[in-house]
Amino acid sequence: MGYSVYYCGEIDVTPSLTEEDAATFLEIVNNQRNDHTKEFFDRVAASPERDIPYSVGLLELSEDRSQILPEADESRSGAGTWLQLTVEHFLAPKGYSVDGEITWNGDDAEDRGCIYAKDQQVDVVDDCIENPGPSWSPAAYASPGVREVIKKLIASADNAGCSLDLAVVAADDLAALRDISQGL
Repeated sequence: MGYSVYYCGEIDVTPSLTEEDAATFLEIVNNQRNDHTKEFFDRVAASPERDIPYSVGLLELSEDRSQILPEADESRSGAGTWLQLTVEHFLAPKGYSVDGEITWNGDDAEDRGCIYAKDQQVDVVDDCIENPGPSWSPAAYASPGVREVIKKLIASADNAGCSLDLAVVAADDLAALRDISQGL
């Protein structure tokens, strides 16, 4: 089979797909081009993300058509891209919403992540593996967003007119750091 990927999870579809839309969805994710799928493939061709994954059959539907499921057992990469394309160019224009998560693990230890779906958006996020270094010399890790907010906060610090133990910082930078810390 080549490079293997293993998916786990499901994406709820609201409302459940009609029989006709379910059939078209399955034709799309199997890269079948016909009168039913022409509009979808035309929309993708006209979009900035024009690349269709080479692997097909990565997504399936539950029997009641209320969930999008990843291919069971050993699979191939591309399910996240298929889901992004079908939500943006097929499901969302028809008024469907999606909600859920599908995780993946590949043969390579660093090939893992999660496909997040909410409302009419899909985001494919690779896991970030952080090596903190040895216990005697740990390396601090902060995401690029956290680093940027910390840099702005430090740059905005001003102790003019304050005692040595006090400094004034920009309220916007402090609020940004506070917002980020809510998710920690």
